[in-house]
Amino acid sequence: MARQQPPQRAWDDYFIPGTSVLRNKFTGPGQPYGETDQARLTAREEHRTRLRLIELRSHPIPGRFDYDHMKAIHRHVFQDVYEWAGEERTAPSGPMFKEGHAYYPAGPALTQAAEEQYAKIAGANYLRGMERGAFVAELGERWGELNVVHSFREGNTRTQFAFFSQLATQAGYRLDTEAFKVGNPLRAEFVAARFEGQDTGSNRRLVAVLDRAITAAPPPGPGSGPHPERGPVAPTSSVHAASFPNPPTTRSPGTSSTSTSRARGGRGRSGPEVGR
Repeated sequence: MARQQPPQRAWDDYFIPGTSVLRNKFTGPGQPYGETDQARLTAREEHRTRLRLIELRSHPIPGRFDYDHMKAIHRHVFQDVYEWAGEERTAPSGPMFKEGHAYYPAGPALTQAAEEQYAKIAGANYLRGMERGAFVAELGERWGELNVVHSFREGNTRTQFAFFSQLATQAGYRLDTEAFKVGNPLRAEFVAARFEGQDTGSNRRLVAVLDRAITAAPPPGPGSGPHPERGPVAPTSSVHAASFPNPPTTRSPGTSSTSTSRARGGRGRSGPEVGR
């Protein structure tokens, strides 16, 4: 059965008419498009998504660490806030900018760029069997490239942390997400490193930042990883209970692919990007 395509939204369609506030699910009398006050929307959004992220700590979403998996995580985290949760953004048609840094334009180039990065994750055997230095380098490379793709209209960073934390755990490492909380020094360095990667095409600074927050994880118990076609095992507090992919090993353990192929398109400003 053909996959149902999400509706095509123009840039302005994401906003409540006459405002710069994103349409949202917090509707009510006089607010048919959702909460109109940006400060209140931010507070309510952060509260709801925080609860959803907590859920993912004990019940991670099973998947193959591909585009569908990333979309499923975004859908779960933002399901209470946006109708388009889990959908690839469909605007702007030109490059999207945030603080002067360019992201991919919406459309086929974005989709292709995203799929290429997930294929590299699979091609690297989901980063399993790598010694720590190679693992951190590969993780930073894929994270930096998927960030410049910026698949979603809002909430990319939170979704990326959930996705890459789960990817790290199934590969035998732990990403300390608490170190990247807003207000912590490593958070500012993380943001600056991603912007530098966008501007220069090099993710070395991002790799160095992630290197300070990654440790070896304790091995999972026997039988904790189910077959990918059969879904998750009984609920447990470990991310290792999530569905592990079982791909053919196409790369030698310990190797790293660090190419940075980008197709951002032209450098025209298409509007602000307010996502986090």
